[in-house]
Amino acid sequence: MNTICLLLFIAGLVKANSIVEDNYCPPGFYCEPAFGNSRAIGPRPCPPGTYSNAGASSCTSCSAGYYNTKQGSSFCDVCPAGHYCEAADVPPVGCAKGTYNDRIGQTACQPCGAGDYTPNGGSTMCEVCPSGSYCADSAELPVPCEPGTYSNFKQVSCTACPTGYYQTNNGSAYCDICSPGHFCTVPSDPPVPCPPGTANRYAGQITCAVCASGNYSDRYGASSCDVCLSGSSCLDASISPKLCAPGTFSQSGQIECTQCSPGYQTTRTGSTYCDICGPGRYCDNPAGLQVYCPPGTATDKLGQVECTLCPPGTYTEKPGAAYCIICPPGWTCDDTRSAPRSCPTNPLPRQVTCLGNSFG
Repeated sequence: MNTICLLLFIAGLVKANSIVEDNYCPPGFYCEPAFGNSRAIGPRPCPPGTYSNAGASSCTSCSAGYYNTKQGSSFCDVCPAGHYCEAADVPPVGCAKGTYNDRIGQTACQPCGAGDYTPNGGSTMCEVCPSGSYCADSAELPVPCEPGTYSNFKQVSCTACPTGYYQTNNGSAYCDICSPGHFCTVPSDPPVPCPPGTANRYAGQITCAVCASGNYSDRYGASSCDVCLSGSSCLDASISPKLCAPGTFSQSGQIECTQCSPGYQTTRTGSTYCDICGPGRYCDNPAGLQVYCPPGTATDKLGQVECTLCPPGTYTEKPGAAYCIICPPGWTCDDTRSAPRSCPTNPLPRQVTCLGNSFG
């Protein structure tokens, strides 16, 4: 009998202690209270995505941007930078390529701005697209600009070189201006030297200027045309001046040489003037030498193409006479090319025959 009473007493103590323990709900658990004759339920662990403090009758959902993945949590973890926490009961998700998070506790990632990029997941920042490249896709690495284009930093596309500029390299941050003496029609090709007959004085040109009349350029890449030299002709502006042939001349800037005027001549090449034919000479060939008037002719004028025959009663026996000599009295001149012959009976000048003595 005493044994039975002792067992009943011990059972009562155990029940009493059990009631005391059931009244305490630890952190991370919840304990539903008893209603009426129903018995209290608990403690039960909080499910993932929730938490509780001690003595809680229910669990609290994690705030936006927080999470936990275990049962029985007394707190939630903040979502780290570079991640987002869309659901509180799953681990943080790294930001996708092309997006970032530079703050904690976020439920979504931010897209990189135009001209920025990040090719890695879980980024806390985006990189600025460097000069010489473009970033059309923020999830990819920068793409170098092609020849003929360029870019500054933070660009989503490359810009074509402006007119008169060029760039032959990949990944350039600038274009070069076409240099004088060249032209640039294709921005991805190097400058092309101006061909002979043309020139470019200025930079940034897409064509070369044809040499003006009387000018020439006989080389590639000329920045200016040269004036045709005196004594030369420049019919073809793409070759060196040609010296004027004998019988012709030129001044500076002439396209072609000028024929010597009648009565003028030059036997030189590259003449800048013609010589006038002197007295006692004639010039019927502008490229030939001055010719002495033959016996029986003469001229006292400049620039003659022929000599004048001596009139009857006059003569020149030597070449190059400027005038004819009158046959003197006492002489006869029946041949204008020969010296007078003695004729004492000729009392008058200019006689062509020897007259008899009429004063007998």
